Amino acid sequence: MAVTIANVNDFGGRAIHWREQSGSGPTVLLLNGAGLAAEHWDQVVALLPGRHLVRFDRPGMGGTRWPGTLPTLAEEVRSLTELVRTVGAPAVLVAHSMAAFHAEALARLRPELVAGLVLVDGSVEFPARPPRAVGVRLIRSLQQIARRAPVLHLGSLAHRAGASLQSRRLTLRHQWERRVGELYDDPESVAMGLAESAAYPRQAWDLLALRRDHPMPDLPVLVLTAADQTVERDWPVRQRRLTRLLGGRQLLVEGSDHLMMIDRPEVIADGVRALLPTDSVDG
Repeated sequence: MAVTIANVNDFGGRAIHWREQSGSGPTVLLLNGAGLAAEHWDQVVALLPGRHLVRFDRPGMGGTRWPGTLPTLAEEVRSLTELVRTVGAPAVLVAHSMAAFHAEALARLRPELVAGLVLVDGSVEFPARPPRAVGVRLIRSLQQIARRAPVLHLGSLAHRAGASLQSRRLTLRHQWERRVGELYDDPESVAMGLAESAAYPRQAWDLLALRRDHPMPDLPVLVLTAADQTVERDWPVRQRRLTRLLGGRQLLVEGSDHLMMIDRPEVIADGVRALLPTDSVDG
């Protein structure tokens, strides 16, 4: 019987809330997209019984404090490095959206820690110039509003609206479990989500620079592309470019918008199994 243990520990100088499900085979590490919580992987976890699974929340989510700064790509890599070394390397990294930056960076910088990548509608950017500097004053102001007016449920309302726009299954009327609503009404989570979105351009630029100096190692890469992504018309083409860059394989996933772990969790589970050794069997 699988046992799940939750902890808050310091990884790379940052407080990380993480949970580990006991199981066999290589570690499978689930990386949330920007502003998302580990709970969004529930359906994928349920489809991988018997596997050694780890998921975590970056600082500000899961009851931890937002550190008051924009997260950098270097910080994400440091935290991932220590987390993977703790739970067992090499690990298969399953990264959604912006977390694809972090997974690719770790693979390039610490290839001995990575057994393979499954990019779940991973972010793709090829910026031509560095982004302008962004401060945190507005983020702090919105955090204070969320703290002073909890009755407005600003965080959970924003999360519900955003999720409904990025999923084929969710609507504005969708009722998340109480735990998810509580997570997003936490002012720390409100600030964390805003900070990660604000950090996106700089992290994309830093990854571009890292690619020039650190070649991609020879490891299996599966790029899962949402066929019903409604924001960017050239999305499959950009994902194909990323696939070629990483030397991977692309799968166009029908019936899924950006939140693939909600729309098509079985495709992600199948992708994970495809990257695991053949003698590692679900229990």
